[in-house]
Amino acid sequence: MSAQKSQEFRAQTNTGAISSGQTTKRPAPERHGHEDWKQRIEEDWQNHLETMQKYVSELVRKNQQLRTALTTANEPKRRYGNAINL
Repeated sequence: MSAQKSQEFRAQTNTGAISSGQTTKRPAPERHGHEDWKQRIEEDWQNHLETMQKYVSELVRKNQQLRTALTTANEPKRRYGNAINL
């Protein structure tokens, strides 16, 4: 009978079966390392976001300058100075 229980125990431990008294919580040092890792990733994404915001702002500013220049270039030339001399 003890050989059968021994085989059952080995089968449970090999398949990862956990009895009701056991827990699956990780030790505290691993969780702390995981939190550090998550914080670094969050900081990296924040840096990427700030960089993209700067690029978009620069593109918007440059686009506005080009639109203004294009509008000014396409306006008809007005020569009211000659009308005064009439």
